[in-house]
Amino acid sequence: MSIRPIKTWSYPGALLDALVDTRKVIAATELPLPTGHEGESAQLMEQMLDQLDHHLIPRVREEASPAIVVVAGSTGAGKSTVVNALIGEDLTPSGVLRPTTKQPHLFHHPLDTQLLSEVEQKAKVIATEEVPRGLALVDSPDLDSVSGENREIAHELLETADLWLFVTTAARYGDAVPWDALRTGAERGASIAIVLNRVTVDVAAHVRRDLVDRLQDEGLEGLPLFVIPEDPEGRGRVPRDIVGNLARWLESVASASAEAIVERTLHGAAESLKEWLERLAEIMDDQAAAAKEVRSEVRRCAAQADQKDGEAWYLQIPTSSLAARWEQAAGEGGVLFRLRRSMWTKRRIAREKRDEVLHLMRREITEAVEAHLVLSASDASDAMVSALTDVGEGPGPWLAGQRDPRLAREIRERHAADATRGWLDRVDELAAELPGAQRARDLIGPQGLSTALASAALGVDAARTFLTVATSGSINEQSETARAELTAARKYVINKEALDMMKPTDVTSLLPEASAKVRLRRAELRGLL
Repeated sequence: MSIRPIKTWSYPGALLDALVDTRKVIAATELPLPTGHEGESAQLMEQMLDQLDHHLIPRVREEASPAIVVVAGSTGAGKSTVVNALIGEDLTPSGVLRPTTKQPHLFHHPLDTQLLSEVEQKAKVIATEEVPRGLALVDSPDLDSVSGENREIAHELLETADLWLFVTTAARYGDAVPWDALRTGAERGASIAIVLNRVTVDVAAHVRRDLVDRLQDEGLEGLPLFVIPEDPEGRGRVPRDIVGNLARWLESVASASAEAIVERTLHGAAESLKEWLERLAEIMDDQAAAAKEVRSEVRRCAAQADQKDGEAWYLQIPTSSLAARWEQAAGEGGVLFRLRRSMWTKRRIAREKRDEVLHLMRREITEAVEAHLVLSASDASDAMVSALTDVGEGPGPWLAGQRDPRLAREIRERHAADATRGWLDRVDELAAELPGAQRARDLIGPQGLSTALASAALGVDAARTFLTVATSGSINEQSETARAELTAARKYVINKEALDMMKPTDVTSLLPEASAKVRLRRAELRGLL
């Protein structure tokens, strides 16, 4: 008779992993840009997910569930000894006490834990890397056990098995119970192999010939037969190399079944999936190219905005009101002019008027700088939108239309406020580095000193003159550094504007190398199917 292929543990397991990984890649793919393939890409991904979810993955998961190999036989046949030999470890008890196996033991690879069938509910489950992935080896109770419950469990396990491995001995191979089970299994087309255990050299040929004749009489001549010699030293263990032929047969049957599984259930659907994956990768390449183009346009506009008005751009910040305050405060009779006389610095009313004026100046600086940074970012945004919408339709106009104007304005103002505050904090540090800073700080206080330097950096001559006199030194270095920091603040808000404009394209699927993941999945499937 022919042997029905059992489920393989090497092929479907790897295929299942590949299909699950493929589904993850497809589900995570976003193709937001209007490149002319919107309908096709949506349909394509829907088809693939439907094929994977409702056909390929369920079918392969079913096939990838560990092949249940039940080791069965009569009392004292040495089933546990054979199982231990196949695994290479003493993981199931063996001995003279009957019945030795009172509860089924199921051995499987740790990676197959989630794929076990209902058999695990009837057995003690043990995970070991000594068992090949995709194989569940079950040490069953005796078919002729003195315990009725054990006999019932043994027969139930045989009903769920992918392969029956019957273990018998030279003294017990003629027992009626195993033969009844063999006939039943053969009638329902089960895959069966016979293991003749504990055969001494002197009777090996006779017993084998007699068993072969018996199998032929029963119409079971096609069943594989494996002979394990008696352990002459009585150690109760079978070296692993002795059961090598049996182990290799299990793997060969599994390998042969892999092609049958693919041909029977997967080939056509998988071929379509591979074609769809390649088409998806092509569409992703188009999307990535379009994303790169619009992002480049946004960056170009940001770079132009950053260079607008040259190095003296800061002179565009309105400071006329600030300059008037400085001229009045530092001029003859002003609150800052009087502070040059030491007697005035000690008067509380003089210090209060000084602080009031400087506070107003600092507020004007903050408002003016913040407003100009907002304007710079807004102008940059307008330029980006104009460049993106110049083509009329496609990814550019789509990207330009993704921003909520009100939300964009709120974010822009927040960025400008943060940049202005950061700039003033930096000016505070620079003011402390001025030559003669201590003397000037005594006159106008720490924040007054910083306000004077910020004003001078904005081009207010009266502030520069006052600060030079107050410190009795040059403020050029600190003033230039303050301007450079202000330029960096403007660059910051413009770049933030560009990043916010490009944010809808911050999708992993739009990266240039994103399609490589899809093609990698396709190549993996090609290697497995």
